[in-house]
Amino acid sequence: MSKRFDNKRLLYILAGLVLVLILTTVFKTNRQRSNIGSKLFDIDTAAVHKIVFIPRKTAGEPFEFVKDGSKWTINQGNVTAKPKSNAVGNILSGILEIKPQSLAAVDRSAFKEYELTDSLATRVTLLGKNEKILADVMIGKFTYRQTGSPYQYGGNSIAGTTYVRISGENKIYSVDGFLALSFSGAFNDWRDNTLLDFKKEDATRITFNYPADSSFVLEFRNSAWFAGNHPADSLIVSDYINSLSNIRGENFMDDFRPNAVPVYQLSIEGNNLTNLSVKCYNLEDQDEFVITSGINPETYYKSKKERLFKDLFKPVSYFRKP
Repeated sequence: MSKRFDNKRLLYILAGLVLVLILTTVFKTNRQRSNIGSKLFDIDTAAVHKIVFIPRKTAGEPFEFVKDGSKWTINQGNVTAKPKSNAVGNILSGILEIKPQSLAAVDRSAFKEYELTDSLATRVTLLGKNEKILADVMIGKFTYRQTGSPYQYGGNSIAGTTYVRISGENKIYSVDGFLALSFSGAFNDWRDNTLLDFKKEDATRITFNYPADSSFVLEFRNSAWFAGNHPADSLIVSDYINSLSNIRGENFMDDFRPNAVPVYQLSIEGNNLTNLSVKCYNLEDQDEFVITSGINPETYYKSKKERLFKDLFKPVSYFRKP
């Protein structure tokens, strides 16, 4: 009787242990599954007041976006600039949309393979008031693969995968998409480099102020364009204004401060157009210029004579009909 009772008790204990093992396995599996496929971060973007970028070592020095009231600035060292119009929104939506597809590794030894060390990764930190960390992610290796058949119409498309980890943690996740490419770039790549931006059909008059007696006005009157008092080639004028309507600067010159009047200027007038002026200063090298505009009056760009300068400042003979 006693031996039968002991055997029965052992069976109960064994069954209990098996049940605990099953429940533990199920709970652990469900917990892992709940982590994979869910978003890494769930925050209120309105609470973000600063975004700190630490690019991979080869991409330059750290920089940050700072919110001042309803506006954002981008800062690096003693340079404070205006970010591109969609930069902050893209960063915030990109971080919130990080959705792991699989767990690639769980150990620090894999950091280098997936380019998630401090020097190989791009680190993005979202901060709230009082420097509270809201999200902190390391963005590493990017891979791509061909999808579809190159022999079918619309085939041969590309799918990308980015590897990420939460800063301070060892788990490495794979994420579908081009996240690594979206968050690449140095300080200047995120700055607003707009020189001119307007609807080309709104422009009706462009005044060119040049040295000596070479100034002239390009104007639309009596249903036709005139360069000075001579008829202008409407196709050439249209192409020129089209190129001006969305023109960007290239090489920032943050240390430049004008100490003389501009040598070349142009101003654009028309329907609902404001601040559409461009100023150009000479450098010591006569083949180089510094250009700025009324849209970003504190931003200066360096230009060779054959680059941005040539696109902006045309002689009157360029527009006149043969």
